[in-house]
Amino acid sequence: MTRTCMKALDRNIWHSSIISLQTKIRLYNVYILPILLYDADTWSMTSTSSRRIDAFDQWCLRGSAISCVFHIQHVTNDEVRRRTCQPPATLLITTRQLRLFGHIAHAGPSQDHSRALRAAISRLSVDWQRPPGRPRRIWLRTIELDLQQHNLGLNSAWKRAQERCKWRQLVETAMSS
Repeated sequence: MTRTCMKALDRNIWHSSIISLQTKIRLYNVYILPILLYDADTWSMTSTSSRRIDAFDQWCLRGSAISCVFHIQHVTNDEVRRRTCQPPATLLITTRQLRLFGHIAHAGPSQDHSRALRAAISRLSVDWQRPPGRPRRIWLRTIELDLQQHNLGLNSAWKRAQERCKWRQLVETAMSS
């Protein structure tokens, strides 16, 4: 559905020479990214889904879409990102997931979502597996993998999330990496 939306915009907006690159980027951020990243803070990201999301994001930013950089020009993806000043979509998803974790961790201990997350953190054993036929990755494991890049476990992240200032610094650090 999102590719169909991009193709419709392709004919009407992206190829217009009147519209500047900054305006096209703003339109992309307002109309395309919210559809692509709808409810992304609760996704359990796999490497396959990460590659697909980043591939679509890159497809939108180059070629016939926004920046009019075609494959025959041999411009790298990093160069396209530098020109458009757009972070990868998976980085935005990671940031949203960490913000949601901080929001739930910072909630009062009497609230249901906070109690559920705390119980999941304290009872989540390393060798625990879902029954056959269920998804292999759960949201909490995705958060755990994102936190490992910052040398944090779930318990220490929970404690850090209690102080909003420290948690914001962690999320900003995750966004800049």
